[in-house]
Amino acid sequence: MAVGIVMALGLDLDLQTRVPSYTKALQGLEESATAATRIEALVGGTKPAAHQTDDLEDFGEAPDFEGIEGWLNSKPLTIAQLRGKVVLIDFWTYSCVNCLRTLPYLRRWYDAYRDDGLVIVGVHSPEFAFEHEADNVRDAVAELGVDWPVALDNDFGTWSAWGNQYWPAKYFIDRQGHVRFAHFGEGEYEKSESIIRQLLAEPGLPPPVSGEVADQTPTSPQTPESYLGYGRLARLVGDPVRPDELALYELPDFVPEHSLAFGGRWRIESERAVAGEGARLRLHFQGNNVFLVLSPAQGPGTVEVELDGEPLEAVEVTEPKLYQLVEQPPAEIGLARLHQLDLAFSPGLAAYAFTFG
Repeated sequence: MAVGIVMALGLDLDLQTRVPSYTKALQGLEESATAATRIEALVGGTKPAAHQTDDLEDFGEAPDFEGIEGWLNSKPLTIAQLRGKVVLIDFWTYSCVNCLRTLPYLRRWYDAYRDDGLVIVGVHSPEFAFEHEADNVRDAVAELGVDWPVALDNDFGTWSAWGNQYWPAKYFIDRQGHVRFAHFGEGEYEKSESIIRQLLAEPGLPPPVSGEVADQTPTSPQTPESYLGYGRLARLVGDPVRPDELALYELPDFVPEHSLAFGGRWRIESERAVAGEGARLRLHFQGNNVFLVLSPAQGPGTVEVELDGEPLEAVEVTEPKLYQLVEQPPAEIGLARLHQLDLAFSPGLAAYAFTFG
């Protein structure tokens, strides 16, 4: 109710410029349960007093990069070394669909403004075990065309230093090393670009580029992100989970809206479900596109896909990452349909979490 009142009064637009702690009450972003446990005390702590300067508040000196295990595309960096530059810190992880949809904007901003003093630093704070592997992140960075420095924040040291809670989260630092703005989640790209331009404050900047990239932020209602490991499993129907053991599950004929069910043999672990013989999964979802984080836990395999009883192209799983299972034309605002998704898995594939768009 409180969040609804805040939004009705338009105060959320002002709060969106604040650094971390208020976002804990809002919905629609991907939150890390692991990190939230570690930093619960920190995000509730006192933040530096803010004051108004040139329409942007000053939240004090930016925290440094803490506990970084390695760097990609760069030698190790510090905030002090970046003084004199405008810095955009992007907390992300490579299997997060919300993060992936922001990358085209980061790429265009980096290309357009780096010669004028913009530095982007991607802080890769992993959600799943396979995202802790430096080689996996290195491959993803190359495949996604991420050219800017990437810090491997496997133990959430920098995440905790910033009091961050969400993927994606972007923090904007001025040339004096002070935090001036923050944005959490997708969307409002023109606003973020205007902050970059204001902080650069250089004559002769190129024209804004955000309008040249199609905004893929979903606008229609959709099923919430759905995890398959028992640590965060929700909206399950059918047989109860038997944790960490290979068990036979019976697939129900009917699955309610926004719910899922297992069929065949599965070993359901804390953060993932590993397919056995005859492994199937049924999901009743709302949305246009369906993504699933998958890993070839015991070798490459295939996911066969049916949407509302009609077969779609099977998905070949060869590496741990986010895979798109369903792609449909965009729905009009408020009109995303409900669908039944049936999946059949090769034994040995591991499934982590569904996201929708």
